[in-house]
Amino acid sequence: MSLIHLPQSKWGSGTGRQVILKSDFEKIEDAVLEGFQLALPPVLEFVDAANLRVNATADCKARLMLCGFPSPMHPGQWVSGNLADGRYRENSTALVLNFATSGSLWGTEKASQWYAIYALAGAADTSFTLKALPVMRVSSQATQIITLRNNGNNGNIGYGFTADELAAGKILVLSGASRGLVRLITANNSDNGTGGTITYGGSALTLAQGDWFMVLPNTNFRCLGMVLNGSDSNLVPFYQEGRRFSYLTPRQAASGAINGYTLYDLGLLVPPTARILRGYASASGGADLKLALSYDGSNPALILHGAPPSGDFQGARGAMPFQCRLLEGSRIYFNNENTANQVVHITGWEE
Repeated sequence: MSLIHLPQSKWGSGTGRQVILKSDFEKIEDAVLEGFQLALPPVLEFVDAANLRVNATADCKARLMLCGFPSPMHPGQWVSGNLADGRYRENSTALVLNFATSGSLWGTEKASQWYAIYALAGAADTSFTLKALPVMRVSSQATQIITLRNNGNNGNIGYGFTADELAAGKILVLSGASRGLVRLITANNSDNGTGGTITYGGSALTLAQGDWFMVLPNTNFRCLGMVLNGSDSNLVPFYQEGRRFSYLTPRQAASGAINGYTLYDLGLLVPPTARILRGYASASGGADLKLALSYDGSNPALILHGAPPSGDFQGARGAMPFQCRLLEGSRIYFNNENTANQVVHITGWEE
């Protein structure tokens, strides 16, 4: 790889004009061409309830540019926070991230929690390591101190960070009025119960309960994707193909009669980085299959409606798949006109 040879060490030494050899130009040309091969990061693989893997061999290396975190405003663009160097790294052997191993994640492991899997590397490193950082929500803020909310948005949480270990990292707001803004972290507490806090500098952000944000670590990094640690503290099985994630087993988002458009917070089903929701609606007991999805709570963006077949298949009388956009912060309106025996299943998402 020519990318790994750039910049040449001699270019950063001395002053005045420097000689560039023909071989240097060849490396630059190769590096420009190679860069187009790195639009997507290496794939995360589910191994088991406690382990993830980035696979690699000497012939199929795991290759990436440490360019930061996906922009919440512009798909395909990245936010470095001036912390990621954007340079090339590669691994020729598999990396396994074990959630139960000390140092594998920031803080203590939490159930019903999304984690961003970061590739990390120092300035002089040519390879990268893996580490998981919890995705966070806002409970409240006072004098630029954010009290943390759990991912289900039903109670406060503390992550058991070492005091101030996140300082010099940055906050990137993923949803709400301050979406897309970055602030320097000046402190965090070590609470491991329900009183976690993060303090930031600069001008105050406009934050409301339930807003999502991500911490950008104070090192060279790139987010490889989001994984869910389930209510049983086991990783939820998934497949990843580029920006597309699929559950091994669909997860339930809603069931029974929904009388009118109702806003659902899908915070424990898809991460706040998800832009496309994928799933299916099913009906049992001879009921018509009905599901309307809406972005504004008044008008349908997608309608599923079907009469049941004569017999069950896989425990359902009828089922239809859907794919649609998500509202900011992993929310969507569902409605089935108060029809019984309905279930909405989530099969995955796309970032």
